[in-house]
Amino acid sequence: MPEKREELKKALKGEVGGNPFSDLFAVTMSSKTWEICGEGVLDALEERGVDLSKVGAVGALSPAGVPLVGCCMAAAKKRGLNFDGFSMDFVYPSLKGPLVEGKNVVLIDAWISDLGYIQTSSLVTLTEHQELELDWSIVKDAGAHVLAVASLVAGSEEGQIPEDLDLKDVNTGEEKRVPFAYAFCKKSLEG
Repeated sequence: MPEKREELKKALKGEVGGNPFSDLFAVTMSSKTWEICGEGVLDALEERGVDLSKVGAVGALSPAGVPLVGCCMAAAKKRGLNFDGFSMDFVYPSLKGPLVEGKNVVLIDAWISDLGYIQTSSLVTLTEHQELELDWSIVKDAGAHVLAVASLVAGSEEGQIPEDLDLKDVNTGEEKRVPFAYAFCKKSLEG
């Protein structure tokens, strides 16, 4: 569906532009684009080799990812798949939503940046992985298996965005490599 991808790209360009960060709510919460946001993330996951039929839930890494959870759940439903949704508790390290024990999950966010100097509760970064590692540890402790991390927008330029993320459990030190999928890199949405 190249025309839908172009529609999504146009909507995201208006929000991303030259900004160092946006929560992308104007796109993920718009009646015109919310559905194609979910399709964009699911397409990116499939392109990275994630078998969507094995996904049991998608979880928001930050407040900016919460509406995207709904977008992905709706897009999955159109494909005949059923995903639960959940969110990280942004105050106390835990999960909100249906239980994820025994499920394969994908952690998602609207924009995962490589700009480490921006640290807010609405932004997960690719630089040091602290936020991702804490979230992975919490999800793992809840009994879920993380298949991948995904976002609508990622990093700066295509060549600077990692294909996989190496995460370390903050409690046990266990390490895991997971694929990173994204619909668009920031550079492709500028100008």
